[in-house]
Amino acid sequence: MRNIAAIQGGLCGLPARLDGKKRIAKILRLLLCTAIFVLFHPQAGAQQRIEFSQYMLNLGSVNPAAAGNNGLINIFGTFRSQYAGFPNAPLTFDVSADIGFNIGKTKHGAGVRFYDNSAGIFAFQDVAVTYAYRIPLGKGTLSAGFNVDFSTVGIDHDKIHNVESDYHESGDPAIDSEANDFKVDLAVGVQYFSDKWFAGASLYNILSPEYRLSDEMYFEKTMNMRFMGGYNFSFNNPLYKLKTYAIVNTDFISWSGAVNANLEYKESYWGGIGYRIDGAVVFMAGIKVLNGLVIGYSFDLPTSKLASSAGSHEVLLSYSFSVDFSKKNKYKSIRYL
Repeated sequence: MRNIAAIQGGLCGLPARLDGKKRIAKILRLLLCTAIFVLFHPQAGAQQRIEFSQYMLNLGSVNPAAAGNNGLINIFGTFRSQYAGFPNAPLTFDVSADIGFNIGKTKHGAGVRFYDNSAGIFAFQDVAVTYAYRIPLGKGTLSAGFNVDFSTVGIDHDKIHNVESDYHESGDPAIDSEANDFKVDLAVGVQYFSDKWFAGASLYNILSPEYRLSDEMYFEKTMNMRFMGGYNFSFNNPLYKLKTYAIVNTDFISWSGAVNANLEYKESYWGGIGYRIDGAVVFMAGIKVLNGLVIGYSFDLPTSKLASSAGSHEVLLSYSFSVDFSKKNKYKSIRYL
């Protein structure tokens, strides 16, 4: 393995002052430098699950800075069934909405998100509100944002089956009572995006909340950092476009990541393939129907010890539109991905 200090020294040895277009290069080099450290850190290796395979269709789910980045009103709904066929396997439901708007000459974004996840006997619910601020920079836009997250961790008592015998008590005081806890958390992010590419980083669970379910049982959300980026390749035939994406997650002890490539036709149909470093090949397809309505599906084929499962299924629906208040409040839909 190459010497990481040497890589970082050559890549991150940046001058103290940069202006104009060089500021963009500085931002990207700093993001890439940190990502290299994460990817090759000696402690990296254990898996950390990425939330959704189709994250690129809803970047706000992985970075608060992406809220309202297209200047439209966006509504998303995602359902994911993880490791289908396994009893009590994770089920996730996510609904979010964001909007881009102007105040004077300044550009802003705001959003709200509801997240529900059940895994085994545990249930997780989150409601988050997001704000982002955008400024033009070079040929693109630099955005910074944050969200405030209100979350609950609890136990689904309907999934608990106590064993009754001479050696077990029918009542377990650690889990029989109403076990749940509520906390507030924070996340921040930054993103640069243009017509051809984007790059960003986000930091979640900044407060590292600890959820006490009883005197003997607790759950802690550790700080988590994400790096994401993408590039669009054009062909001689303008009907086709290749969109590539990469994401890295780390809690500074372990890491996971994924790479994806989607071939798009007429900006309305696409199919792609990806690979999760935690052990799955991802197949995805999607279509735009009507104006602004997107339907996406992905299937994760596990290549790890969980290969005996029926894989993971994910369905995404989104709708993007604009509202023109200057023309008698008529609604106008715009196609967007």
